[in-house]
Order: sequence, then C-alpha cells, then structure tokens
Amino acid sequence: MRNFWYNVIRYIFNIFTYGLLRMKVYGEENVPKQGPFILASNHASNFDPPLLGTAVKHHLIHFMAKEELFHNPVMRWFLHYIQTFPVHRGHIDRMALKESLHILQLGGVLGIFPQGTRVRPGNLGRFHEGMAAIALKSGAVVVPTAIIGSWDLPKKKGPLLIVFGKPIVPDIARMDKQAIQVFNDRVKCAIADLIDQYGGNRDESN
Repeated sequence: MRNFWYNVIRYIFNIFTYGLLRMKVYGEENVPKQGPFILASNHASNFDPPLLGTAVKHHLIHFMAKEELFHNPVMRWFLHYIQTFPVHRGHIDRMALKESLHILQLGGVLGIFPQGTRVRPGNLGRFHEGMAAIALKSGAVVVPTAIIGSWDLPKKKGPLLIVFGKPIVPDIARMDKQAIQVFNDRVKCAIADLIDQYGGNRDESN
C-alpha cells in the first residue's frame, strides 16, 4: 500500500514537472542504475526536491531537509512518508550523519543541497562540509547536479532544466579538513560547469 501511494504522489509530481512546467532532463546516463550514491545539487527553490525526485525516475531519493519543516505535524508526516529526514543546520548533526551513512550502507540514494539553504542564481555560495564528509566516509560516488530555472517557480520565466554530471569518486584514502575541502571544490566546480554549459552564468562558480 505504501508503494501504491508513493507512486500516486510521483505521478502527480510528474504531471506538474513534465506537463505543466515542461521540465527537461539531461545527462540521465550519468545516474547510476544502482545505489549507493549521493545526488549533490545547487539549491534555489522549495520546488527543487520534487523536481529532482521526478527527474530521477528509477530511484527513491532520501533527502535531508531543514529541521524547521518538521515542526508542522502534517508536513512532518508527509516528509517521513517520502523518506525525507531532518538535519539541524548551524552545527554538526550527528543523527543526520548517522542516518545518511545508514541509507548509503543499505544501497540507497542520498539527496543533499551542499549550500544548506536556497541561494539566488548567480553565485553558488559556500558549500558546507557535510556532503564531502559523508562521501569520503562512505565511499559513495557523488553525482553533481544542476537545477536551472527554478528560482521563480511557481512562475516559469524560462527553461527549466535538470542536468546530471558524471559521477565523482571520492578519495577515501584521506579523511581530513583538506581532503573535505578539495572534494567539496571538485563537486562545486562540476555543478558550476553544468550551469554554465546549459544556460547559466559563469559567475555561479564563484
């Protein structure tokens, strides 16, 4: 029954994203057929999670979401139902880290917005360390992902694109501050290049 209702939810989102918003997806061949892997994306809109959830057709993405969203009981139920879990921003959330590693150990797909909050197009901003730390600790590949055109949603003012880049393999031989920063920069540059290539602004790599 759970799978039935989840498929109903996905079908509704498909109508919204592909039908009404005419979303286009590029680089689907870069999404691994099996987990575990991490989907790391830029973040500009509250619509980004469902956009990614429908763009990845054959996997359930376990998203991290800010803890404040779980204060509303109805929203909390819905987020838990679609396998989203809370993260406390501003400090290291060990429970969220443990849950992330557990998902990957089970062969699941983890969705992370390394910026930690929505950022206006034009500057990717700072990437927090969590995504890189989880990748290095788990050994899971990271699929750099660019969302282009979601900032103005629900108004659509241009093309809406999801672009998946080639998976990036973490160097698990090292697990220190420098290694985390280097891997963060690799993923950030890959996302910036995708945005640039598919219609963004080169300033987004700053």
